[in-house]
Amino acid sequence: MKKVVLSLVLLAMLVLAGCADVSIAKYSAFRDMPCDGGKAIGLFASRSGLYFLPTIPLWTEGGREVNFNETLSDLTLQAKAQGAVSLNTVVAKEDSYWLPFTFVLWYKKATVSATATK
Repeated sequence: MKKVVLSLVLLAMLVLAGCADVSIAKYSAFRDMPCDGGKAIGLFASRSGLYFLPTIPLWTEGGREVNFNETLSDLTLQAKAQGAVSLNTVVAKEDSYWLPFTFVLWYKKATVSATATK
């Protein structure tokens, strides 16, 4: 029984390994906004990780927490790299899922999307 539980925990860690991503919308309705006289870009950042109980990180990207602040900081850095001067609309979502077959593991994900003006 111990081998089965350990195998499931290791499988969950491999499948749900933490990752972070920041992407730029190349084709979107808000790529060019003539009403503000400048260009706007759409940005999306996500971060995920595996946690022991809901608070102790086991596997996250770069060892950083999976939360709104860290994800927003990733998005802000990408916006600055693209030459943006301000973030206009920011939409955030944080999810936490208990993995019932492991009894003690949680999968967390934080996403932030925004429009930035150049």
